[in-house]
Amino acid sequence: MKTCPNCGNQIADDAAFCNNCGVSVTVNQQAESAQATNPQPQPAPQPQPQAQQSYGQAPYQQPLVYSDPKDHTKEFDAQDIADNRIIAIAAYLFGIIGVLVAFIAGTPFTRFHARNSLRISIAAIIILIPSIIPFLGWLVTGICAAILGVIKIVAIVWACMGKAKELPIISDIGFLS
Repeated sequence: MKTCPNCGNQIADDAAFCNNCGVSVTVNQQAESAQATNPQPQPAPQPQPQAQQSYGQAPYQQPLVYSDPKDHTKEFDAQDIADNRIIAIAAYLFGIIGVLVAFIAGTPFTRFHARNSLRISIAAIIILIPSIIPFLGWLVTGICAAILGVIKIVAIVWACMGKAKELPIISDIGFLS
């Protein structure tokens, strides 16, 4: 009996394939006989890669590339973003005065962030309306103010990173767009 060169299983002398792993042993026998007649070492035969394709699947698929529809960073010049990042941050930090400074700067990147900051200011005024109602209105206003504060922090971080993204939640409100 001989052993399988792949898994080490005992197989019959006249077997063409291993019963355990299915590797062809006739190729290995031919290689052994060739090595016996020719003492020079020869590289082992490499298995041919087989395309694994499931039923109904295309042989090649393009990689999926995610593109955020709310990310407008590519629309702006990289030099504009680098030069005016501080003014974009000021639009969020200093409220209406920061918005005016960003509009006066006049670059597309600062105007984008000035519009976003203006949307945050309008939303802050709108969330004051429920505060007319005692207790429940105060609770709703407090929760909305906390959410608006988080949105403002996210906007400041995006401006620091040089991103020009539409604000979450606020950009989905139609009349603030």
